[in-house]
Amino acid sequence: MKFVVAIDGTAASGKGTLGKKIAEHFDFHYLDTGILYRIVAYNLKYNSDFSKISKQKVQNSLKLLNNKNFNITNLRNEQITLRASEISKNKIVRDNLLLYQRNFALQNGGAVLDGRDIGTVVCPDADVKIFVDADVKIRAKRRYDQLVKNNKDLNLKKIIDDLSKRDNLDKNREFSPMVPAKDAFLLDTSNLTVEEALKKIIVIISKKFKK
Repeated sequence: MKFVVAIDGTAASGKGTLGKKIAEHFDFHYLDTGILYRIVAYNLKYNSDFSKISKQKVQNSLKLLNNKNFNITNLRNEQITLRASEISKNKIVRDNLLLYQRNFALQNGGAVLDGRDIGTVVCPDADVKIFVDADVKIRAKRRYDQLVKNNKDLNLKKIIDDLSKRDNLDKNREFSPMVPAKDAFLLDTSNLTVEEALKKIIVIISKKFKK
């Protein structure tokens, strides 16, 4: 059985949390595609020119996915976050990661992929497409609450600025910009709890899944 759920949206809008919970609910495979770009960014963090990235370097970076000793928390810092957005503009990177993502989506057992261009580029024929967004100030507060326990020096205004910068990069990049697919369900999570948002999505997917 093959069934693909594509979840796109802005940073800190809740799409990752929702993606995982949807996969758990339906017992589907799950892929946070943003991790792929973070892994490449992490592996190339000492490169000064991201416009010159070879196919081999990207493929070598992806080998880290199978390294159980790789510390995923290293991928969540501010430097890697911004570098991942910069790297995502590189066509060689996008083309190689595109193949990896499509192969993941095609496996049996159903798949949930979340990212920026899943419904528009990676899986344009996905069974269900959802675009998640929220007010940038609300997204920043969520990110602040999530990280402040481990970093007391966090600044809410800076998080707002960083998210706005990242939104701008993702929406205006030349290749695969972040835009809702024409047939995507738009979900604004600004005033929704995770449980409320999840319930809405489960209803949408269930209707398609039964068909």
